Amino acid sequence: MHGEPMPCPLCREANPDAFRIWYDGAVKLYRCRSCGFIAQFPGPGRNTIVEDYTDCYTLDYRREREFLRQERAGVFADIARRLAARSRPGARLLDIGCGDGQFLSLCRQAGFDCHGVEPSPALASYGREKTGADIIQGYYGRDLYAEGSFDCITLIQVLEHLTDPVAALEAVHYHLREGGLVAIEVPSINSPRFLAYRCTGIKRFVRPPHGVIPLHFGYYSPATLSDLTRRCGFDRLELQAGRRRVMRSGRPGAIDALLNALQIGGLLYIGRKQGESAPSSHRLARR
Repeated sequence: MHGEPMPCPLCREANPDAFRIWYDGAVKLYRCRSCGFIAQFPGPGRNTIVEDYTDCYTLDYRREREFLRQERAGVFADIARRLAARSRPGARLLDIGCGDGQFLSLCRQAGFDCHGVEPSPALASYGREKTGADIIQGYYGRDLYAEGSFDCITLIQVLEHLTDPVAALEAVHYHLREGGLVAIEVPSINSPRFLAYRCTGIKRFVRPPHGVIPLHFGYYSPATLSDLTRRCGFDRLELQAGRRRVMRSGRPGAIDALLNALQIGGLLYIGRKQGESAPSSHRLARR
């Protein structure tokens, strides 16, 4: 590896010899030998990591559709329904990286008191106008809200973009009330494309933009996502993989049950805040 060593974002392993190249393309991915997490680390791919999303989006899509991710309406509805089934009426929900408010609009219909954080000024403004939700334009962090402010916090297609997921989930733990819920949706390193690459070594299966995505820093599996959330003070309630029919109709089907059994495809995690405080980052280092 080249440059200064960057600790593993999950287990904080800092020995450069503890990482091996997992994918060697235009963007390099490394696998931590200590915990198995796969992510971009120092090397030729390091400069692809995007940390400023304030100017990444416009509202040009409005000429054709109401929301940017209209094709994900079924997935958003499914997540909102799962959270509503576990929450009291009027529960306070925070969506981190809420975009133009599409998910928040469904949560409001489900009876939640909706709040959001979104770095893009254009999307945050449109989301406020469209949903009436309290959306802060900026980046999420511990200082943004008081301790125990929310009943539910969601990170939908967000965690894979973060270079320090531990710090983000520690902040989520701080902002949740006792027994509060966290919902995380991420792409999976166990997708069919990545599984084909792992079995054959043929890079074209996962070349950008259909496999490796430069905007994605971390690549999660059911094991590493479970490990991360456990380290940050959450008890797992659900972990679903696949969700292909959910994408189309908003309801799971037989194909989803099969993919979930095989742990193939995108991941949805729902967890509950443990009673005691989340461990601080410096205690997450590998012993």
